[in-house]
Amino acid sequence: MDTQTGSLSTELLEQIQAFQREFLPKVPQEIVATLQNTTADLGRSGIAERALRVGDRAPNFSLPNVRGEQVTLSDLLGRGPAVVTFYRGGW
Repeated sequence: MDTQTGSLSTELLEQIQAFQREFLPKVPQEIVATLQNTTADLGRSGIAERALRVGDRAPNFSLPNVRGEQVTLSDLLGRGPAVVTFYRGGW
């Protein structure tokens, strides 16, 4: 079982570090700087402290699905478990 390091499991932290070692040298420095600044800004914003935790109940919401149809979390949960993913779009 994973031990916890901060809020990330040791296994996840190692995977992130391995990805960074492979990926970051291939990226132009100005893009790396933008990614690092954006990540730091998010950390300072307090967003992590406001995030749902294991066992928390998500608020009901409606969003368009991949076909543009409005989907409500409560409707999906009425049919069984639901998985919510977020796609930030093309870069």
